[in-house]
Amino acid sequence: MTRAASHDEAREELGAAALDALPPAEQAAVLAHVAACAECRAELAAYGTVAACLAAAVAAVPVDPARRAQVRARLLARAAADARRGELRAAGPVADVPVVTPGPANRPAAAPAVPVASPTPAVSGESRAEARARRRWGTAAWLAAAASVAFVVAAAGLVRTSRERDTLRVALRATEERAAARADSLGAMSAALADKAQMLDAITGPSVRVVELTGAGVREPIARMFWDRASNRWTMVAHNLPMPPAGRTYQVWLVTPHAKISAGTFEPSPAGDATVRAEYALDSAALQAVAVTEEPDGGMPQPTGRMVILGAADRANR
Repeated sequence: MTRAASHDEAREELGAAALDALPPAEQAAVLAHVAACAECRAELAAYGTVAACLAAAVAAVPVDPARRAQVRARLLARAAADARRGELRAAGPVADVPVVTPGPANRPAAAPAVPVASPTPAVSGESRAEARARRRWGTAAWLAAAASVAFVVAAAGLVRTSRERDTLRVALRATEERAAARADSLGAMSAALADKAQMLDAITGPSVRVVELTGAGVREPIARMFWDRASNRWTMVAHNLPMPPAGRTYQVWLVTPHAKISAGTFEPSPAGDATVRAEYALDSAALQAVAVTEEPDGGMPQPTGRMVILGAADRANR
């Protein structure tokens, strides 16, 4: 039965055990302790993770075929010599059998070995504690190198992840900007459609009354006032209106027997077109005419300027 190492002994050898660098008996003793100790088991697993990172970070270097064949031949020759030496030692003390390494065909044959007495095994002056210390130092240096490589690999992965995140962030921002532009475009289209629908409602229907306005001149201005008596909305559409002089504007008037009511001021487009909207409650029988005059900027309480176009209410569609 394998003796389990003590906790302190096992902790000293965990790094070497992770590398499988201990003699078989010591490796088994450490693993027997690890099987019963959760703390050492976790530490051994951490050492194993570092070793795995190093193995994954170091790329494999292929061996030259000629070099591989040469090394294989040497190993086979050494194995044959070791086997021969073992047979001779089993028979009795004999001289060591020389190891012959195959070489090129033109290499001179090796000189025969001179038999000598079997040497007495040297007694190592290195204590068990010193051996452990040497293994710990080598293991620590190896694990430090492994940790450095793992850190470099992790740092490279972090840089790559950061770049991918920045790329995705830029793509997301561009997508959001396109979506916002499309939303603005849809909003403008919706507003335009709503305006068109409101215009249609204002100039069509059974309750709409139309007053035609005309003027005099080479380019005769014309206009139509649509009066929706159900909603009290007024919509005038005019064409061929010249631009008013500087400091002047056009003003719309609803003419009744007792008053001239302002329905707003406006300026035409460069093509002479204009649309004016107003809301004003008026008795259906009170309207006598619709007029447009030229007034100072901002409009006037009552008409003061020249008449531009005029339409009589008795010509309106009833």
